[in-house]
Amino acid sequence: MDPQELSDVKRALGRQLAGWRSTRGLTQDDVARRVHSTRSTVANVESGRQVVDRIFWAQCESLLRAGGELLGGYDEYRSLEVRHQEEKAEAARHARWGAVLDPAMIAEASLPDPAQDPARALVSPEGASGTGADLTVAIAEVDALRRSLNETLTLGSINASGLDEWDRILTHHGRATRDRSTGALLRDIAGDLTELIELIGRRPSASALRRLTGMAAQMSGLLCLVLCRIDDTTAAHRWARTARLAAIEAGDPMIQAWVLAQEAHVHYYKTDFREAVEVARHAQEIAGHRASAGTALAAAIEGRTHAATGRREETRAALGRAENFLSHLDGDALSASAFGYSEAQLRFHQENAYTRLGEVDLALAAQERALELCSPGDYTDWALTRLDRAICLTETGHATEALDSLTETIGSLDEAKRQGIIAERARLVLDTLPPVQRSSSTARDLRALLTEGR
Repeated sequence: MDPQELSDVKRALGRQLAGWRSTRGLTQDDVARRVHSTRSTVANVESGRQVVDRIFWAQCESLLRAGGELLGGYDEYRSLEVRHQEEKAEAARHARWGAVLDPAMIAEASLPDPAQDPARALVSPEGASGTGADLTVAIAEVDALRRSLNETLTLGSINASGLDEWDRILTHHGRATRDRSTGALLRDIAGDLTELIELIGRRPSASALRRLTGMAAQMSGLLCLVLCRIDDTTAAHRWARTARLAAIEAGDPMIQAWVLAQEAHVHYYKTDFREAVEVARHAQEIAGHRASAGTALAAAIEGRTHAATGRREETRAALGRAENFLSHLDGDALSASAFGYSEAQLRFHQENAYTRLGEVDLALAAQERALELCSPGDYTDWALTRLDRAICLTETGHATEALDSLTETIGSLDEAKRQGIIAERARLVLDTLPPVQRSSSTARDLRALLTEGR
């Protein structure tokens, strides 16, 4: 194959991107921000100097509504590139061994090594205890799965048998996010995602492939959620991008809205508030502002983000949309699950927004309702609500009561459950206490407890 042909296709693909961008009236900076890239990368792609990965092109396809032209052009380029590389490798093999080995031996030397298949990377059943080195290993292993999933999503399919069972597995993981520790969740979700990747690679029917790809999007979103909870926002953001790619390929706007809401959550905890608002609004728009767990969550996160930047009117408007979405939900959409959205979750998001704004009376009322509705096992929302309550108690002159409540809250959680955003929030509460309480032996002991496993 002529290498010039490959270069021509690359440049043509770049011109297509530039053309669609101009048609939509966007700058290179606009595109870069929306697809989580840089202006220089967009410029290099448009000039034919770079191609980058499929996630970039899937996001550009969705953003620019290019009718499949950009993604199709990328796939054509990659197909030619693979062919070119195979031809070069074959020529090199013949140059090295042609005079020594017979053709059958050369062909055998060309077979791939199954041990190098990234889809075979499994998470150790004994790993991911939730703390220290084990958790670090688990995170590294699920990131290997993320890379494998990126490469596998569009390569093939599987028959439709067992899809209902996979729905059941997915539902189980969604419910488990409410009460299971992070390490156990990482291990279990990663183990099932390994099998799902293999199923996607078995070339099923088109309808089965869409369902499986949607499940891959949701599992990726769950990993994003779990990693966000332990405050590993870098890994969480990578999984959010993978979830986006899978949701786009599944073609389900409600799944897209849900994974975008998870991504907005990551930006919120990264304190990238502008991006959090933009992604949360995109989640609501892509679903046509129809009520779903994803749109309700996205609106609530938008409200919390506005509160973090002191925008009172915008906060109330977004929380009002979340309440309106919630009022139209029923059935499984109201379940205590990562895939549902309930009044308990809304009151938690509401109280956190009011706490951020310093509107103590509204925050305390929402906290009381959130704690009344919160399931006993839902330790994350329960703990974060009580920590916000301690902040409000401090602001109303009840610092000793705030410290007692903080100590009781953290003391009731085991080490695996108090890591990540809970520990970070608890340290913030300690820092807001007046000097007398902050320097007490209770506060010192509590701070030492919060450093365990870091």
